[in-house]
Amino acid sequence: MEDRSGLNPAFAVLIAMLLVGGAVGGYIWATWTGPPHSGQVVSIEVYPIHRVLSTGSALGGADGGPNVYDETIVLADVKIKSTTKLPLFLHDMWGDLTLHNGTTQRDLAAGDAEFAKVFVAYPKLAPAKQMPMPRSITLQPGQEIEGQMIFHFPVSKQDWEERQSFDVTVEFLNQKPLVLHTTAAQATTVQ
Repeated sequence: MEDRSGLNPAFAVLIAMLLVGGAVGGYIWATWTGPPHSGQVVSIEVYPIHRVLSTGSALGGADGGPNVYDETIVLADVKIKSTTKLPLFLHDMWGDLTLHNGTTQRDLAAGDAEFAKVFVAYPKLAPAKQMPMPRSITLQPGQEIEGQMIFHFPVSKQDWEERQSFDVTVEFLNQKPLVLHTTAAQATTVQ
């Protein structure tokens, strides 16, 4: 049987594919609204703790020396904004500290009970206290919230200063997490 349209079948298939691809691409372009959230780490306050503990015995630590205790408390002031037309359900928050040797430590942001206890245990941090970032909150379209997150890492001040990176992650239900990268310039040390 002879094709009377004069079109090569391969050419007709190519035209059909271009029309379907154009329709799908046009739909995506017309309905794309961008990421559903945005945010930033406004500031970071770091409180390094170094203690040399004595057990009261002549033996000291495991090797006969003193027991050394290092930790770093990180207070991050964070802003989050809903940029979608639907409510966003904030689920959890954590910080990832990548050390100079490439290992990563993760700590969940302090909950409400732990948040208050930090400022009781470390009164030097009281001037840096802000409203905590609420957990399990629903952000309405266009709503922006700001709050403080507290993280604890069992690392020395030197390890913190030599870090490769520190990222704050905010997890939402049914959305991709919001990862906020920080710079060394954002961090100040509480003495």
